[in-house]
Amino acid sequence: MVLCQAAPCHAAIRGRSALIPGKAQQRPAGAAAGRRDAGRARTMWVFGYGSLIWKVDFPYEEKMVGYITGYSRRFWQGSTDHRGVPGKPGRVVTLVEDPEGCVWGVAYRLPAGQEVEVKAYLDFREKGGYRTTTVIFYPKDPSIKPFNVLLYIGTCDNPNYLGPAPLEDIAEQIFNAVGPSGRNTEYLFELANSIRNLVPEDVDEHLFSLEKLVKELLERNQNLNCL
Repeated sequence: MVLCQAAPCHAAIRGRSALIPGKAQQRPAGAAAGRRDAGRARTMWVFGYGSLIWKVDFPYEEKMVGYITGYSRRFWQGSTDHRGVPGKPGRVVTLVEDPEGCVWGVAYRLPAGQEVEVKAYLDFREKGGYRTTTVIFYPKDPSIKPFNVLLYIGTCDNPNYLGPAPLEDIAEQIFNAVGPSGRNTEYLFELANSIRNLVPEDVDEHLFSLEKLVKELLERNQNLNCL
């Protein structure tokens, strides 16, 4: 499989290693920082790496840009409930295990006292083959300690999993698919634009290659319609 270039995450990790005693760092006072770190450990955070980045239709109290490691983002999950229909599924992102990979996204802190309610809504929204697990989230701001987040992931044994395919075939499927939540192309373009704006230094080869291929298909189709 074609792996994403994970250099930006590795650079961020190197930045963290520079936070050592004796170095002048812009960090909160020790007691205040400790309280904030303890508070994050007691609250529920959810990590978004797909539509949860740009379609935030649930309440949250705080959000933070950062990344997780050990995975790469891939358009290998089928969608028959949002960006496609049964028999003609769209393609949305899931995560695949990759020891050298990392995935940038956004972590959301769910409102205190509403965690169960909001999670129930997210469980329904992500019902198309996704399960939950807990991973470590590394904030983009290296002065903030990593903490645990809830992650929705479509594993290869779920019924909507489509798996790898040539990028040209995935692009064609995205170009043609539409579902109750809209066109599959919207999902792709919104995600690519969000990652580009949130983390300009990120190089998600899979995502941006698909964006380029689908835009070429759109341009080709428009040219044909003008003939």
